[in-house]
Amino acid sequence: MELTIDNQTLTARAGESVLHCALRHNIDIPHLCTHPSLPAFGACRMCVVEIDGLRGFPASCTTPATAGMVVRTHTAALQDLRRGILELILLEHPSSCLVCEKMELCEEFRPGAAKAGRTVGCHTCNNKDGCDVRSLSDELGVKDLPVPPVYRNIPLERSDPFIDRDLNLCILCGRCVRICKAHHGQSTIDFVGRGSQTRIGEAFGRSLADAGCRFCGSCIDVCPTGSLADRYAKWFGAPARYVSTTCTLCDEACAITVHTNARRHAVMARGVNTRQPICVLGRFAIPELLNGTSRLKKPQIRVGERMRDVPWPRALAEAAERLQPFIGDGFALVCDSSHTLEDRHVFHKFTSDVMHSPHYIEIRPDRRGVSRALLPDGVRAALLTGDFVDRERLERLDLLIVQDCYPTTASERAVILLPVAALAEVDGTFVDGQGLMRPLHQACEAPGVARPDWQIICELAGAMGAPGFAYASAKVIAAEMKAVGARLRLRRSAPPLAASDPTQRRTHFRGHCLEEKVSGLRDLSVGQPSAAVAVGG
Repeated sequence: MELTIDNQTLTARAGESVLHCALRHNIDIPHLCTHPSLPAFGACRMCVVEIDGLRGFPASCTTPATAGMVVRTHTAALQDLRRGILELILLEHPSSCLVCEKMELCEEFRPGAAKAGRTVGCHTCNNKDGCDVRSLSDELGVKDLPVPPVYRNIPLERSDPFIDRDLNLCILCGRCVRICKAHHGQSTIDFVGRGSQTRIGEAFGRSLADAGCRFCGSCIDVCPTGSLADRYAKWFGAPARYVSTTCTLCDEACAITVHTNARRHAVMARGVNTRQPICVLGRFAIPELLNGTSRLKKPQIRVGERMRDVPWPRALAEAAERLQPFIGDGFALVCDSSHTLEDRHVFHKFTSDVMHSPHYIEIRPDRRGVSRALLPDGVRAALLTGDFVDRERLERLDLLIVQDCYPTTASERAVILLPVAALAEVDGTFVDGQGLMRPLHQACEAPGVARPDWQIICELAGAMGAPGFAYASAKVIAAEMKAVGARLRLRRSAPPLAASDPTQRRTHFRGHCLEEKVSGLRDLSVGQPSAAVAVGG
């Protein structure tokens, strides 16, 4: 069907609203409560329009487009009405900066948000770069408020994991309530109270955790003001870069977008498909895990009882020399299936072609991500890519080399310790629980001089004089394996189990307990893991 919007003849789809038809044709209509992942709500009234033959100013988000309709979106009367609506919204929103005559000068010398506990204006707001209210204020030219605003002085809520909630910023658009119901079938949060006392909260004064929150972060993603904020990411400001990749913390292999700052450090992760939630690990764990202060950053060699930092060439030369006496079945390499296909291909090739050993041991983690393996009795030297082997067995080895992202009980026994890049720091291919290939795209830089697993092993093989390991990139390895056709998992019939029930999430990655690295996970209980399975060896 055809209709006219702002003197343009457009084609509308069956059942489409005037607002969505206009937006699809790049005609902007101001709106606050509408979101692409949500059905129409009609609460904020910012999207009002004029339509020939209809009285008043209908909300375009709830008005179906019909054939022959004539719509105007930016008349003087509409702009005055929207400005008045926004002024009323700003009366209970920290708005002093928006109407301050020195706003431009302040922004020039104070472009970032001050790290204050509570937001009292744009200069202390962590969401200033993405605030819909701020954008609309600029668009509509709000310069003053009709009556003095009222600061509600509601305490900042920080008792729940991962989420800060400042209801002084809330404009009651209802996005958070609606996205929770759309994603999970019921709302953990809802409108509480009546009249001027209405707020967003949980019934009976419970916390989010007690009310059954899944901590999928969808409510944060749709909040237009920063009332709901990612506690870890909130003070990093607007991301400088966005990269879509695959979360490898479990076999679900959800497609995520990793946000990085100007130094290419991960600050936030979100699901690519905003119409389905991801689990607490994919949404909140990755940046904190990658940026941990105890990450391994430099190669180390044991000198006496202490580990000493050394350059990569020396570390690899030392490892190559120490491995020479153990060529044969006295050597084992232990990894798990959380590694990329490229890593595992190089691991296996190194074990068989360079070390001439049958003991390539690949572990399939249990449903909690726990990976444990037994070393064959004749093994006297081992290279581990995680904390996979009991300490008692490690103590009986003559040589232990560990390449990992964090220190562990295994690294305490290591003679040589090599730092690795992981998760969003690498390119490669991951195999999900259905056996389908998913791509990893490097989104951020690894700390220090850490390198991808495959690159370390290739350089180690080169240091031992072995040919056939001169791979320039993970893509070259994938081509050799004929591992082509990896695709992001954008659609699925249902959300991952852990997204609906966070107690079902994984607890370990590469042998590391995630609760020790991601503080918010300590407040979320989990069940008991099942047994891990070792493949090969």
